[in-house]
Amino acid sequence: METKDFENFVASQQETDDSAVETRDEWLKDLDALHCTVAEFLQDYIKAGSISYSFTEIELTEPGIGKYLAKRMDIKIGRQRVSLVPVGTMLIGCKGRVDAQGSAGRAQILLVDEKARSAADLVKVKVNVGGKGPASPPSREPLLWAWKILSNALQRGFVDLDKESFFALLMEVGNA
Repeated sequence: METKDFENFVASQQETDDSAVETRDEWLKDLDALHCTVAEFLQDYIKAGSISYSFTEIELTEPGIGKYLAKRMDIKIGRQRVSLVPVGTMLIGCKGRVDAQGSAGRAQILLVDEKARSAADLVKVKVNVGGKGPASPPSREPLLWAWKILSNALQRGFVDLDKESFFALLMEVGNA
């Protein structure tokens, strides 16, 4: 009986989870969209020849998804290089994370609820303060996702990703 159970277990591990594949593919599309946005921010400097970028495929491994390839974006600004390294999508509180790594440090770019202003906004729990009756259920309105920079300030709030905030991030991690 144990051998048959083990055979069933082995067989079940060979099956592809369609929702995991869908999650991975959606994450890779979101990552491509981030790369396009960044390239658009840098377009004037790319045309002038002062900035260039390239992509390198890296292997990620996530629970429930397994191993897959994702693109790291390497931005070259003179002697400085800043890499946008994808971390993954199976994360608590966000739909994806990319680390911006440069010679002076690291910063996080997160794909979060567009309404979120801090990490506290990602955890929404309604508690029945009086203790009588159940707490109201969380709302089920669909989330709209947006790339945001996690600030290194004491409050650790989210900054909307736009041209100015991205340039500030590049200077922060690129030792400016």
